[in-house]
Amino acid sequence: MRQVGPIITAALLAVVLAACGGAPPPTPTPSDPLALGQQVFAQYCAPCHGAGGEGFVNALDAPGLNADSEAHQLSDEAILSAIIDGGAASGGNMAPLGDALSEEQEAAVLQYLHTLWTDDQRAAHEAAGGHTP
Repeated sequence: MRQVGPIITAALLAVVLAACGGAPPPTPTPSDPLALGQQVFAQYCAPCHGAGGEGFVNALDAPGLNADSEAHQLSDEAILSAIIDGGAASGGNMAPLGDALSEEQEAAVLQYLHTLWTDDQRAAHEAAGGHTP
């Protein structure tokens, strides 16, 4: 009878060693909140809301978030709630991201969204009490 144990052990060791060198390093998290927000937006939000926040880019009909939309009329609290809890409460299809994102990432995305608005829209958002410092 042939011994299989050493052969299997050697094969497993080769696979483990090959996997150690072949995995790409994790993407570094930017220390700048705005850069982090842009990175998180690109990964989690842009597939449905569009790279520039233009909205309505696929069959889910996710609304726009940029200056061409009315997103600036929402409070930061409402925006964060949609990010964390998803859109089901408002009749939308957005999946909740509260378990996927850290509080730091959520705040960074919110900060990035503000950059998609005009100066006048940001001022109106703040004047209406929508901005949470």
